[in-house]
Amino acid sequence: MKKLFYVFLISIFAISVYSYSPTVSIAATKEDEVTILKKQLKEKDQKIKELNEKIKSLEEKVKALSNTNQNKETTEDQLSKTIKNVTVTIDKVVQDSDSLKIYVTYINNTNDKISNGSDLSKIVANGKQYSYSSDFNFKRWYKKENVPHADTYIEPGVTAQDVIFYAPVDSDSINILIRANWTDYRFNNVKITK
Repeated sequence: MKKLFYVFLISIFAISVYSYSPTVSIAATKEDEVTILKKQLKEKDQKIKELNEKIKSLEEKVKALSNTNQNKETTEDQLSKTIKNVTVTIDKVVQDSDSLKIYVTYINNTNDKISNGSDLSKIVANGKQYSYSSDFNFKRWYKKENVPHADTYIEPGVTAQDVIFYAPVDSDSINILIRANWTDYRFNNVKITK
């Protein structure tokens, strides 16, 4: 009976030790986890702060560059660009109460047809982007003899003229993106004749 009693006491002692030990161990582990997580959070906060400072610095540089170029009109040399034997020239930009008109000449000096991509053109005026509108353009060139309109595809050796129409903008100059043969031709600070 004594033996049984000792076994009983040892069992109770073992149960009490093991029942308290994991709690202490878990608590210590959780405190460690919290400490580690806090440290990681501080590191990430520091990285975010550094990234925000870099973004701010880049924004200031972009602003400075745009202010520098804002008052410079595009020269005639800059109104014509050739990429891979395809030349795009902005002949003039005119605005009246009805529309803003961009007169464009495409020259295909390649050995294959090219896409004029005027329907992918865009303009930027006063920080706002305007995309090409098929309906707006169609109403202004369709069946009008005095309005040049280039075919969708321009054959090798051909020079084609086009007019791209946009709604009037409240600006003296615009940035223009013309896409020809799936390549972007960018013209910045192009003066608008009113």
